[in-house]
Amino acid sequence: MVLTDAEGRLLYCSPVRPGSCADITQARQLGLVKLLADGPFMEILADAGYQGMGAQTGGRVVTPPHRKFKKNAPDW
Repeated sequence: MVLTDAEGRLLYCSPVRPGSCADITQARQLGLVKLLADGPFMEILADAGYQGMGAQTGGRVVTPPHRKFKKNAPDW
């Protein structure tokens, strides 16, 4: 996991973990959720692998909306 600022400067790089691990699980194990919830306000743009983390961090993690179309899905 790598965090950068808007200009691409490195802010954080997590240690490498063996095997496969879900993104959000690794973030929880590293303490990122607690750090974001208790620290200064900042907004982090994340991919869909981090959905649900925004609620745990007071809206600090922004993910794409979860869309599930059961009927009449748009062509896009």
